[in-house]
Amino acid sequence: MSALEGKVALITGAASGIGLATAQLFAREGAQVAMVDRNADAVNEAARELGSSATAISADVTNEADVEGMVAACVDRFGRLDVAFNNAGIARIAPIHEHPLEDFQRIVDVCLTGVFLCLKHESKQLLAQGEGGSIINTASINATQASAGLAAYCAAKSGVTMLTKVSALELGPHGIRVNAVGPGHTKTPMTLRARDVPGFDEAMIGATPLGRLGEPEDIAQMVLYLGSDASPWVSGQLFYVDGGITVNGLPPGFNLVNA
Repeated sequence: MSALEGKVALITGAASGIGLATAQLFAREGAQVAMVDRNADAVNEAARELGSSATAISADVTNEADVEGMVAACVDRFGRLDVAFNNAGIARIAPIHEHPLEDFQRIVDVCLTGVFLCLKHESKQLLAQGEGGSIINTASINATQASAGLAAYCAAKSGVTMLTKVSALELGPHGIRVNAVGPGHTKTPMTLRARDVPGFDEAMIGATPLGRLGEPEDIAQMVLYLGSDASPWVSGQLFYVDGGITVNGLPPGFNLVNA
């Protein structure tokens, strides 16, 4: 039997990168998938490629009405919700003394407040169903590893980790598990700027014990484990999926602020 047979999943940031890879894996594993993204054209195309097992929803995770509506649309289409993957995120690079306030607020709005709003409305649906469920949030190795130029992103992802723990504490008595994944340096559209810096990928690979960059599918496999019945006693945890780089530490000498 497939790992998610009979389950309904909702994934934000599903038009590309980790979100898209997870939607594709979930569909292969038997789930019906509500794919959510601000980019309506891209998410509609991605859902069409998955056929009847997927539906596309255009929503902004920083808008509470949109978030409430995306959960309702998922339930209207598939009848219920079992697994949610709160993956939408953005990043911008700026030194702290020059960091535009609007950029800082936007990153926190998407990466942290957006996760809060998703948790709020997804958990409300799961509580109403009364059958438990699993929620997975995308944090980062930057939840605990500082990186120059990423003040807003690091702060937001650190917040996601604690939000995950608090949610697990509150929702656990209702059979709802909440966990987070912490991707390492992964080949996604969001990491393109860093990967364009000469020598950056090579330095990251050199610092990674497993000797390569991450693929979106690497993260998707962990999300599958956390969303499936294979992890029934796992909650409140941050799982690094990083090739071991957090054991070794980020490579010295690369300051993206000056890149």
